[in-house]
Parts: sequence; structure tokens; C-alpha cells
Amino acid sequence: MFRRFPRRKTQRQAQVGGFMMKRQQVGPCSAAAILLALVLFFGSLPAAADPVLSGRQMLAEQRYDEAYELLLTAFRADPGHPEINFLLGRAAFESGRTEEAVMAYERVLLHNPEANRAKLELARSYLRLGSRELARQYFHEVLATNPPEPVWQNIQRFLAAMDAAEKKHFINGLVTLGVGYDDNVNTFPANDTVRFNGWQVDLKGEEKSNWLLNTNLVLNHIYRARYNSPWNWKTTFTNYNAFHESVNDMDLNLFALSTGPTWRRDRLLLQAAVGYTHVDLGFDRYLGMLGLSAGGTWLLSPNWALNGGLEWRDRDFHKNDDRDSTNLLVTLGPVFSHGDNRVGLTLGYETNDADTDHYSYDRWRLGLRYDRQLPNDFAAFAAVRYQETDYDDDEPLFNKAREDETIFYQLGLSRVFWRAADSRRSLTGQISYSYTDADSNIELYEYTKSVANLALTYTF
Repeated sequence: MFRRFPRRKTQRQAQVGGFMMKRQQVGPCSAAAILLALVLFFGSLPAAADPVLSGRQMLAEQRYDEAYELLLTAFRADPGHPEINFLLGRAAFESGRTEEAVMAYERVLLHNPEANRAKLELARSYLRLGSRELARQYFHEVLATNPPEPVWQNIQRFLAAMDAAEKKHFINGLVTLGVGYDDNVNTFPANDTVRFNGWQVDLKGEEKSNWLLNTNLVLNHIYRARYNSPWNWKTTFTNYNAFHESVNDMDLNLFALSTGPTWRRDRLLLQAAVGYTHVDLGFDRYLGMLGLSAGGTWLLSPNWALNGGLEWRDRDFHKNDDRDSTNLLVTLGPVFSHGDNRVGLTLGYETNDADTDHYSYDRWRLGLRYDRQLPNDFAAFAAVRYQETDYDDDEPLFNKAREDETIFYQLGLSRVFWRAADSRRSLTGQISYSYTDADSNIELYEYTKSVANLALTYTF
């Protein structure tokens, strides 16, 4: 009998077998390791951004358009998510999409009718759209829940602003009390001798300097027929008085009343008025004046504006009928503002047609004014105006037509001493100085004048 010995495997069979043996032995461990590696790998990748968290961050950074696009995409994926709808409403409101904000907040209230935050934002949105009654309704619904004090105060501010906006009658104005010193009250000529028809004549009198007390009252009444209308009706009453210490024949009393429509839209303000002015000099009737005026302001850019005006006046001089006249004044000028600085340039033309020709004239004027806001509620200004006047006919005593050139200089400093919390009322002090240099081809009308004034103004 033969013994059967086990057959030796060939090298290839051994390798293959060994390989096969290894696969069979280590296969389960290898699969687990691969699975673990995949889990660890993918787990280490950043998770998809949470639209709620990202939206809140963008809103906090005032990236409203980006927040709107992100939250709109999240809303389309999950239309019923209340937090996404709320944040979408905020992003829509802040980016100017007010109607979409309303729809987003309404969806929040469908999910939770007691969501006060959504009601508050919905009230703001309706207020912007002009639906004031709906806005008021939602504000009062939140007030009925006894909200925290800061929320209550915020709602009260909104309601107060709405009540003010719905008012039809508005009154504002100012009252000024000042004391001044004038070194040439009677505008006495610079030279005490003048020439009449080739003759030199000594003038009687002299420059008179005097202390004076001045008061000014301005009252404005504005009537608005309906909310958000561009049309208003404005009426203004003005009373100015100057009382001199001893030169009482130069005391001045002025009363003026004007009324007319105003129209405001976007960057344009237009106004027109009819008015009457009465002036007493030395407590005696001096001048009555009926006038028509029109003017406007056009905001060209955030820094530039253009002012223009036209005024027609019929003048009645009670003591001298020869001076009665019709007068026309046209003004035009740009204004530049930047930060705390403001510069205004004014060009004006005036023509006066009097009953007697030597009182008729044409006048050109050019003015420049600079205003500057200073720290601690101070403000300063400087102004200069050049004026040239040519009269139509010869002066009777001088046999030549009068020609004047006048320059006015003015400096001032003011400070707000008190201002109400609503900024509608304030108390301001001002000190100012002006200098006038009048030159003429007729010596009688040449003079200089300096006036210093200290005043306190209450605005309301």
C-alpha cells in the first residue's frame, strides 16, 4: 500500500493562497477602518451655514441686501419657518422692500398671532407705507400686553410722532431781545463840508452815537389740509423795534404780515406770498408797503442747493409823495454745505421806479456769507456784501445823478445755552459787529457806520 503524502503547493499557489488568506483574515478590520476614516473626514468638513445665524449676523453688520438674498433663498426652502420669515421681513424693510416686509411679518403672525416683535415691525412697515390706522392698531395691540418699559417708551414715541404728523395747525417762531451801540445813528456824512453847484457848504450837526434797545418777534402759522400733502399755507407776522437812548426821532417800529401757499416735494421747495409792511420812524408814520413775493430752494445734491426769489413792492412814503414807487427785487445764489461749514453766495438786482425820477434807481448787489458750527454749541459767521446803485436823474441841488457804492461787513458768534429734548425750543445768545462804508459821487451821501449788538433769542 502506498502512503499518500500531501502535495506541496507551488510558489505561485502559495503566494496566491497566502494573499487570499490575508484578504480573508484582515478584510473585516480593513472595512471598519475605512468607514471610520470616512466618518472622521466628512465630520471634519464645515457644516452648511445656518441661514438664521448668518442672516442675523448680516443684519447686525447692516449688510441688508445680502441678508435679504440669503434669507429669501432660505424662505423658498422652508416657507413656514417663523424665524426665517421674521428676519426676512427685517432685511426687506431695511433694504427698502417695505411691501415684502409686510408679507413676511404677516406670515409670522399666521404661525403665532401673539408675536409682539412681528407686530411692532409690522406697525413700522405700515407706517412707512402710509397706512397709519393699521400701524396705530398694531402699536396699541402691543401696548395692551403691558410690554417692557423700553418697548413701551419706543411705541409712545412712534405714536407721538404720528399724532404730530396728523396735526393740521403748527405754530413756531422766535423772540429776540438785544442791546446795541451805533456810532452814527443819523448816518451823518463822513465830511462836514459838501459842495452844492460848486459852492462849499458847511453842514450843521454831527455824528450821533447812541445805545439802543431792539426787540424782534416772528410768529409763523402753518396750515396743512391733510397728511403727506405737498401743499401748506404759511402765515408770518413780524414786529421789530429799535429804541434809542436819546435820538428818539430815529426810533423804528416795523409791523409786517404775509400769507401764502408753500409746496414741497423731494428736493424742491416753492413758496409764494402776499404781504403788507408798515414802518414808523420816530413814532410817526413813515412807510407803507404792499408786496407780492415768490421763491424757492432746489437741493441739487447733498452738498449743493440753489436759492432764488422774486419780490414786487408798492411803496407809499407818507411824508414825501415824490418817493412813492414800485420796486422789484430778484435774487439768485448757490449754497454749499460740507460738514460743519456752510457758504452762501447771493446775486441780486433791484429796480425802483419812483414818482420823481431822481428817487428812481437800479441797484446790483453781491453777497457772500460763511457759517461754521463750533464745538460746545458755538457757531460763528462772517459776511460781506457789495452794493452799487445808479439813480436815474440828477439831484436837484447837485446837477448830477447820484451814484453810490456801499460795502457791508459783518461778524458774529453765537452759543446755544439751552435746548429742549425735542430740539424744538432753544435759548441762544449772539454777539455781532457790522461796519458800513458808503461811498458816493455826492459827498452828502458818504458815511461810515459801526454797530455792535448783544442779543438773546428764544425759539419755539
